[in-house]
Amino acid sequence: MISGTAAARAARRAARAAASALVLVLAACAAPAPVDPALPSAAAPEPSASAPESGVAVPVRPAQDVLDPAGPAATRLRVPALGIDVRVVPTGVDGSGQMELPASSDVAGWYRYGPAPGSDSGATVVAAHVDDEEKVGPFARLPGIDEGSAVRVRTADGASHNYTVTTVQEEPKTEVALDAVFDRSGPSRLVLVTCGGAWDAAADSYTDNIVVTATPVAGP
Repeated sequence: MISGTAAARAARRAARAAASALVLVLAACAAPAPVDPALPSAAAPEPSASAPESGVAVPVRPAQDVLDPAGPAATRLRVPALGIDVRVVPTGVDGSGQMELPASSDVAGWYRYGPAPGSDSGATVVAAHVDDEEKVGPFARLPGIDEGSAVRVRTADGASHNYTVTTVQEEPKTEVALDAVFDRSGPSRLVLVTCGGAWDAAADSYTDNIVVTATPVAGP
């Protein structure tokens, strides 16, 4: 589980930010999360126009520079059992090959270089910060999700894509199976990612990732 209360966690981040303006300037330059050295590097696509901040909270393998045939973009994600209802925006990768994330923990990012919601195969990845400098975000509730819970993703064409949670995992960031998270083949599925574990002040990051996998279901 994510350590500490929500209020304490947000206060800790806010206090750290207020301590020095330099911290804010360098926040986006924090050391990226570990990347599997066995995976090949690839030139990263240009960051998206909205320029979300680097996703240092979600370690990913170097992103491929080939855009899959795009379906309609994810625009909203809901988990009714947890009261999660967040806006989703398309995100890409930064210059270091890390997944970008919106700066606000109230907004999630859909990895636009992977499968879109409703694709016939592969993992549709939606990730968000567990908190930001001001507050704790909705994805902080993900550790409490149960297998069998419903997840609904709306896309830009107005369609609603329904999923059922099959697995919930919390693992150290260095042990997350990145190939499975960002897989473009295999069964169609939705993967939600955020941070968990304890706060590591030296790394300016949480120690773990929460990875929730859900499979598509038919029906409204």
